[in-house]
Amino acid sequence: MEYREILLQGINKTYMTNKGEFHALDNIDLKIRSGESISILGESGSGKSTLAKIISKIENPTSGKMFFDKENITNLKGKKLLNFRKDIQIVFQDTSGTLNPKLSVLRNMEEGLVNLTNYNKNERKEIILELMKKLNMKEEILNTPVRKLSGGEARRVSLIRALGTNPSFLVLDEITSGLDLISEDMVLDMISDSIRAFNMTVIFVTHDEESAKRISNRLLYMDKGKIMYEKAIKAERMII
Repeated sequence: MEYREILLQGINKTYMTNKGEFHALDNIDLKIRSGESISILGESGSGKSTLAKIISKIENPTSGKMFFDKENITNLKGKKLLNFRKDIQIVFQDTSGTLNPKLSVLRNMEEGLVNLTNYNKNERKEIILELMKKLNMKEEILNTPVRKLSGGEARRVSLIRALGTNPSFLVLDEITSGLDLISEDMVLDMISDSIRAFNMTVIFVTHDEESAKRISNRLLYMDKGKIMYEKAIKAERMII
């Protein structure tokens, strides 16, 4: 597996609110290496989701630097940003902002492939079917409108779409939050299978330590915009 690395140096993120400045991230230093599975834990408002957006280049930091494979990508734009999107994908808890309820499962799943690759229609479907097979999803669901899916099914569709471009890094932001136990277990199994099958690095954002331990070998604990401490998971608990 090719060695890849994301490096954050002195990352700060400040938002302006009606009450003044809100410091969401405070001087974050973090190195994420290929082959790892990392969980970022913390309560609401701790900064973990903001950190996920910075890592994914959904948002830019107020200050600090971000490197990908030793290249400074802090202010990446245009074609270079699109190329970066092939290497890192993010799946959110709320799929309503990423899945189009008017379109079928297939149309939603292939969106990343349409925007970020040169595959034709048949090639895109072949890739999607192969992913679904690996992750035990039935082909019959492809023509179903997304609005008819359950919450757990919608998150699985979002995960398949993210996996389509074969990213090196996959960021998962609270994707098990609010699910019933059966759906949560299914999604966690799918993440574990993805780590094994696709040799990708997963950054899992959650407030649930038990779920984090199930799929990660590094646990980072955040509070008030800072990484307070880190735990390593014993080898026998590691997925990768």
